[in-house]
Amino acid sequence: MGRHTSSASAGSPHPGPDASYDQTLVAKGAWLAAIGNCNTCHTASNGRTFAGGRPLSTPFGTIYATNITPDRETGIGSWSPSDFLRAMHQGVDRDGRNLYPAFPYDHFTHVANEDVNAIYAFLMTRDPVRAKTPANRILVPRPAISVWKALYFKPGPLAPDAAHDASWNRGRYLVDGLAHCGGCHTPRNALGAEKEREDLAGGTVEGWRAPALNEASPAPSLWTAEQLVVYLRTGFDAAHGTAAGAMAPVA
Repeated sequence: MGRHTSSASAGSPHPGPDASYDQTLVAKGAWLAAIGNCNTCHTASNGRTFAGGRPLSTPFGTIYATNITPDRETGIGSWSPSDFLRAMHQGVDRDGRNLYPAFPYDHFTHVANEDVNAIYAFLMTRDPVRAKTPANRILVPRPAISVWKALYFKPGPLAPDAAHDASWNRGRYLVDGLAHCGGCHTPRNALGAEKEREDLAGGTVEGWRAPALNEASPAPSLWTAEQLVVYLRTGFDAAHGTAAGAMAPVA
C-alpha cells in the first residue's frame, strides 16, 4: 500500500488504522494535537489515551468526550478525512448531527485544512481502543444547536491582519484556532457562547478562575516571550508561578 498524505477533500471511507501514513505528516499531527490539548479532553481518568469517556460539566448538563481512536465501531476509524474536516470546521459529526460546542469547533473552524489533515493522520495511526462513550446527560437537544450556531458560530479561516507582522498573525492563528485559549480565558454568556467583546478577559472552567490574558491580566509583571515558552513547556515560571487546575495538563 502506498504512503498517504491524507487529503481532506478525498471523502472516501477510511479503512481503519493504517501504519502507511507519511511519518512526517504524523509527527506534525502529534505536535498539533498537543497544541489542541486533544489528549486531556478525550482521555478519561485512568482511561486509555484518546478513548474518550471524560465527563465535561457544563451549565446545561454533562457531556462525555468521544473516543477518537481509530476503532471502527466506537471511535473514528470509519471516518474519512472529509468527515473529520467537517467536524472540525462545521461542528457536524459523520452522521450529520450537530456537535455540542463543548467540542470547541468555534475555534477549530479556523484551523487550516493541511493542519487538520495532519491531526487526522496522527489519530488514525494510534492504537484503536474499543470503548463506547457514555450517553450525555444534557438538557439541550442536538437540533437546538442549530439556533446556537446561527447566533454565535462564525465558520471559516481567520483573515490575516495587515496591521501586524507574520509572527503576530501566526500567534493569533494558534491562540484563536487550535489552542482555543478563549475557551477557558474568555467569559461566556447565558447560552454558553464566548463574549466576543471580552476576548481573553478571563473566564471560569471546572471551578477554577482562568485569568485574563489581555491588558487586564493580573500578572504581577509583564510576561516575556521566553517566560511564556518556559511556562508552557514546564508548567512553571519563577515570576508567575505554577500551572494549576485546568491549566496544569496544558503546560
